[in-house]
Amino acid sequence: MNPSQNPIPDTKVNGDVRLDFAFELRARYETPRLQHTPKGHFRYQDLVSGAVTGARLTAKVYPNSGGQYDTVRVDQVREVDAHFILNAENGERLYVEHFGYRASAGYYRVIAFLDADTKGAYDWVNDTTFVVTAQESPDEREVVFTYYVAN
Repeated sequence: MNPSQNPIPDTKVNGDVRLDFAFELRARYETPRLQHTPKGHFRYQDLVSGAVTGARLTAKVYPNSGGQYDTVRVDQVREVDAHFILNAENGERLYVEHFGYRASAGYYRVIAFLDADTKGAYDWVNDTTFVVTAQESPDEREVVFTYYVAN
């Protein structure tokens, strides 16, 4: 096969992928802190507050439960690694992990995984992969994340 050609996937094996809106997270962060490392700049921000709204989940960010731990590459793309806890309106706690990147233009493309109580109302998130897009504010302290269920 010519390396410039992309094979057409066999959808009978892989299936079609659909993205369905799940919820939105508005997150507020502390001012970023930078440290120089051999891999690039390590960038850390505490997540101080936030709220999730949507038909499938309503929650608040659990205070002091995490943050965003990024490596800023030479090309100014940030490799995103974020984790924190949500407190759902029914009192359940959900653990959230984000992995992906933030382009130098300011938009995010990440995959998120959530863990919830297997006997709780949000057990459905345990076997769900979320594709997440986001946009960061100019002061880099607020991010609006939009979560889609990958079906």
